[in-house]
Amino acid sequence: MNILKNDLLGESVKSFEVNGLKVYVMEKNQFSTASASFVIKYGSNDISFKLDSEDRFKKYPLGIAHFLEHKMFDGVGDDEVFKKFSEIGADVNAYTSNNITNYYFSTINNFEKSLEYLCDMIYNLNLTNERVEKEKPIIEQELRMYDDDPYNRVHRNLLSVMYNYHPVRFDIGGDVNTIKFIEKSHLEDCYNTFYSNNNMFLVLVGNVKAEECKTMLERFVVNKFSGNVIRENFDALDKINTHYIEQDMKMSVPTNLIGFKDVTRSTNYIRKLIVFEMIHRMFFRATSNFYEKIYKDGIINGSYYTDYINENDYGYYLFGGDGDSFKKLPEILFSHYNNYDFSKDKHVFERVKKAMYGNYINLFNNIDYISQLMIKLINNNLNIFDYFNELNKVTLDDIVFEFKNMFNEFNMMYSRVV
Repeated sequence: MNILKNDLLGESVKSFEVNGLKVYVMEKNQFSTASASFVIKYGSNDISFKLDSEDRFKKYPLGIAHFLEHKMFDGVGDDEVFKKFSEIGADVNAYTSNNITNYYFSTINNFEKSLEYLCDMIYNLNLTNERVEKEKPIIEQELRMYDDDPYNRVHRNLLSVMYNYHPVRFDIGGDVNTIKFIEKSHLEDCYNTFYSNNNMFLVLVGNVKAEECKTMLERFVVNKFSGNVIRENFDALDKINTHYIEQDMKMSVPTNLIGFKDVTRSTNYIRKLIVFEMIHRMFFRATSNFYEKIYKDGIINGSYYTDYINENDYGYYLFGGDGDSFKKLPEILFSHYNNYDFSKDKHVFERVKKAMYGNYINLFNNIDYISQLMIKLINNNLNIFDYFNELNKVTLDDIVFEFKNMFNEFNMMYSRVV
């Protein structure tokens, strides 16, 4: 068993393998709750792939990762998996993102039985043609509901012009047309390819002991492997399709989303993650001069929000809000920052850096936050203590470099639903 320690934090992560499945455990025995996250390195972006033994890339309809997540919960009866967990006092759920699918539970009691149920679900897909066809109208209804949501539409429209080829431009669930073409054989092939021990990992956090977990998992983990998965690469730095897109949804008040595409991709994933967060805190949150200006000028209201996405092969920053005045935000942003003296923000940089140290330390008091950060970093071949080390190294020059490269009119897109 490997033990990774951070003596300054007084925390450690223990890791081991069971039948080739990598398992990471953070023991937090002062808590009453324990959680498990079974992560499959398979998300909606994986639309074209092959095994290393195959000659050609396989392409299936959009939305299969999300569809497969739904079907993994099938049991003997309706919602049988949910019922099993509920009967032993455990909460179970799952989500599909662009890059992973995560099946997770939390419980105070019956951790071992919950872990057994989770492994049983992952290793035993129960598919029939009837069940596949029955699921299609359910997912179709879910997708139509999102299509009717102006906030979802304004976001999807933005990504559709930000990326010409990268699959992040598509909805995670696919669309109502692609769902119709999904077949049982498609789901089985994707399941057999991605749901294998060499393409999954397990994160356990909370009131657990690593040695006991290892003994449990030696009974629950199936010896299941596929070949090495090769994913088709898509260019995320391609030319922006158009800088403005508008959709008429008969809104009484328009909703707006402005996006800035990150065009300086880096192999240092965690450095980019930290820099994005620092830009977010220093220049656009409620404590910034820019926020104060656009609020006083009536450009934003209570609907205003900002967000950023950082992945290895793509990233972007978002400004969202409702109202006609929001369209003035880009002009004010460029006017405010084009000739900005970033050196005067040295004290702001140091204050934000200290705050991020504090947030990082406090993170270890919350099992969900620990799990989320561990999953994000492990999926990028990093560990949770790398964040602390990289935060130490970030400089104001790093912030200024990324800021100037991203926030310009060439990288900007405006999506509007009226």
